Amino acid sequence: MGLSRFFQEEFYVPFLHWLDWFEDRKRGVNTQQNFELADLGISSHLGNKYQPVGYRRLKKILKLATSINPKSTFVDVGCGLGRPILVALELGFQRVIGVDISNELIEICKKNFGVNSNKIKLFCCDIDDYVFPEGDLTIFLFNPFGKDRLAKLLLKLNITGNTGLIIYFNPKHHEVFDKSKLVKELKWWNFGLFEERCNFYQI
Repeated sequence: MGLSRFFQEEFYVPFLHWLDWFEDRKRGVNTQQNFELADLGISSHLGNKYQPVGYRRLKKILKLATSINPKSTFVDVGCGLGRPILVALELGFQRVIGVDISNELIEICKKNFGVNSNKIKLFCCDIDDYVFPEGDLTIFLFNPFGKDRLAKLLLKLNITGNTGLIIYFNPKHHEVFDKSKLVKELKWWNFGLFEERCNFYQI
């Protein structure tokens, strides 16, 4: 293991996790866990493991989203434990929706929000079966599934005529959006240890 990899795994990433743990504690929630689909009894062909985006990144990403698309409905696809939903509420989104295929994660998400749950709509279903609300949307994606299902999602949005933004964090399959307008691209280098990216596309 090289020196930079050692520093990343032994010091920098644990420090980032500690910061997120502290942010959770301030809010009285638990959004820090990772989950493999197999552990949730879900086939891997339906999606990828759940892991949260760090609070620092989310705040910057969603603050920008509110300035670009301020009156939109926020939809977190693969919402898991609900961290992006929480930050979206804090930054002023008035209508917030979470969609996840795991009932177990949806139940934990509900507990995280407690008294704020009346401001949030949560749906436990396969994204292929989910009907997006009409109007302007801001959709958040952190690689919830593979290329083919992502392409189906984009096709569904085009057919239904929704407008707005798709926020795609660390986009593994950015080629799916080759024909979409790239509104904004953000990059972070993390002291040269690893890169993070976030693309904003127009629906």
